[in-house]
Amino acid sequence: MSSLLIIFLGLASHSCQEKVLPRLNLIQEEPFGSKYKLPCVVIYSDTRDSLALRGKIKYRGGISSQYHKHSFSLELDKKRSIAKLPRDDDWIINANYIDKTFMRHKISYDLFREMNTKNIAARSGFANLSINNKYEGLYVVMQEINASMIGLNKRDTMAMLFKDPPIFYQKSLVDVQDSSNYYQQKYPKLAQADKTDYIEQFKDFLFNSNDLDFARHVADWVDLENVVDWHINLLFSNNSDGIMKNFYLYKLNAHTPFRFAIWDCDHSIGRDGDNERNLMQRTLNCNRSILLKRLSSIPELGYLVKLKKRWFELRKKNILSLKNFEHHIQKIHRSIATELLENSQRWPYDAKWYYDNDDYQKELNLMREFVKIRVKQLDEYFCSL
Repeated sequence: MSSLLIIFLGLASHSCQEKVLPRLNLIQEEPFGSKYKLPCVVIYSDTRDSLALRGKIKYRGGISSQYHKHSFSLELDKKRSIAKLPRDDDWIINANYIDKTFMRHKISYDLFREMNTKNIAARSGFANLSINNKYEGLYVVMQEINASMIGLNKRDTMAMLFKDPPIFYQKSLVDVQDSSNYYQQKYPKLAQADKTDYIEQFKDFLFNSNDLDFARHVADWVDLENVVDWHINLLFSNNSDGIMKNFYLYKLNAHTPFRFAIWDCDHSIGRDGDNERNLMQRTLNCNRSILLKRLSSIPELGYLVKLKKRWFELRKKNILSLKNFEHHIQKIHRSIATELLENSQRWPYDAKWYYDNDDYQKELNLMREFVKIRVKQLDEYFCSL
């Protein structure tokens, strides 16, 4: 491996002078796996330096794993800042293949954090990726959501984290990612402290408590301020995939209720889960979630009043607006514009996985048109409440 490193370090240093974005060059002699992380060397190059970083890596993704442009889960030996993001050792290198703008994840995450500094969503940036010096395209580099990133109190036995826990399905699902870890408990490790009983108590409360008990105790189980922001984020983006899944559920310590962190937002803002265009011809149904359904249907809770008040607060603060959305578009565009041609040559816009042949600019215009329509719709809806 040492001789390869000398060669690739030189190549990476040369590439650094040609690219504005950082470059990740994955040096891997063995094929990548999807189950276990394998040792690798990452040549990380930016405008300042070029470093050889050691770590472990594997493919990641569910449905997205069918695309030839793969995403990766990377664990470095030491904490390191990548793409100007906070130092960490756990990273998601997201192909973002289905979203030709490379923006839906990042804008959704950034807006959610803008809504409230306590809201958790991955910070993200951009990098060009190569494998053994072969260019693989433009990628979105994301923080991995884990106990450390969220800030769980690891000394508290009631701190816990779940990814996509199927708590909004009354009947048990057959097709789950890991049958031995049904609720996808990420922290603590299941073998160290199984939190299944606790999350099943929460699920039982959601489905079986009477309306009076639900109204009295729901705030003991979930942070309603956070739920309102999560709900509005779903409504604004029309992200139907985010209602029943695509979220992390976490509890910081024994004294805090569950909170939601958003994840996986590329099917939104003008696109359905199958990548079909959707300028609000098809609306999401948040009542699919038993939590949102019960919150919205029990008058004593005043939840819809809270939702309405929060929507207009965010409108007044110019967070959920055409102007702010365009600001985010322009900021990202300035970062990635010079990289789009090379990426599109590697991964053409007319590939079979896409619902249509729209290019980057047409896709940006689709997003703009969507937000224009959606803001007007939600203004009218909340005014009518």
